[in-house]
Amino acid sequence: MTLLLVGLFLGNIPSFAFSASSQPKINCLIINLEYVNCTWTEQVHNYSFKSMFTHAEILDCPNYLRIDGTRNINVGCVFPCEKAQRFNTLKTWLYSDNGSLVTEQEHNLKAYVKLYPPVNLSVVEKTDTELWLYWNITKNDRECTESEVRHRTDNNAWKNTTPGHRTSFSLPFPSNKRYEFQVRARIESSCGESKFWSDWSEPVYWGYLKTNNTTDPVNMSVMSLVLCTAGATVILVMLSCLLVHSERLRIILIPVVPNAGRNVSNYLAALFDNYDGNVEKWLSMPKDLENGFKPNFTERACPVREYRIVSQSSTDSESILSNPTDLSPDYQCMHSYSSASTIPGSSETIQTEDLPQVDNAV
Repeated sequence: MTLLLVGLFLGNIPSFAFSASSQPKINCLIINLEYVNCTWTEQVHNYSFKSMFTHAEILDCPNYLRIDGTRNINVGCVFPCEKAQRFNTLKTWLYSDNGSLVTEQEHNLKAYVKLYPPVNLSVVEKTDTELWLYWNITKNDRECTESEVRHRTDNNAWKNTTPGHRTSFSLPFPSNKRYEFQVRARIESSCGESKFWSDWSEPVYWGYLKTNNTTDPVNMSVMSLVLCTAGATVILVMLSCLLVHSERLRIILIPVVPNAGRNVSNYLAALFDNYDGNVEKWLSMPKDLENGFKPNFTERACPVREYRIVSQSSTDSESILSNPTDLSPDYQCMHSYSSASTIPGSSETIQTEDLPQVDNAV
């Protein structure tokens, strides 16, 4: 009989232990001093939730949190609260579907406050030797809020700084790098320090990012200018080569000259057979150039006479002292000689005979 009782007691120990460990645990957190977010660990059964702050009434959950839309299983509850209620004790209850109490718990939420991340971050370069970072806290309560700033350069390790109640931060002697800033906040110790920091704010940047695969923007601009200049030069050279080798441009600038290496007799035969010895037509001279070789002027004809000196003592048919001389074609028309200047003496007579006029026109 004794052994039977001991066996029944030992057999029931695991069931008691299992039932105690299977009770869901409720975790509550005050969000931005505006509302309470409570969740429970057991997410198989669909529980109902109730809550009450000290010296307040019991409230049913106004807004349940669900993770499975098809099964509609409640996993948490969100309900409003006042700023001062964080110092009061919160009581919570979970009930099963049939209305039976599953668990009852108490919570001291003074240190369980999580604020929203700071907003409106901006970086201002006031001087060449100092950067200023500014931000805003969603709850305008600087006396109870402290901030923490972290910054880094070019994706290196973070450096954290706590400026306290201020919503600004100065960084002296910034280098020529890219800076990244983020800020978070929490309730500070004089107002009941919270264990939870807010999430980090959205990052804000200043400067230029430098990595192993990138270069300074100034160097990049110089390199781009050099590459553009070299590319333009290459394109111009290529276009010039194409123009020089163009058949039309070559005919205009460099006329075709007969090739002396070929059979010269063929060209001479073409000169006499096709062009009747006309070199101008054979060379295909332009009309203007061909007309330039033709005379466009005339020369006035000059009268020319020949003088013969005849001795007075001789007869008309003999003693001719001077014979007629031929005049050159390029003889220039001179002033007429007078008879006095051409008579050598009184004993001689001058006979003249008219010669036909010579036209020296070329």
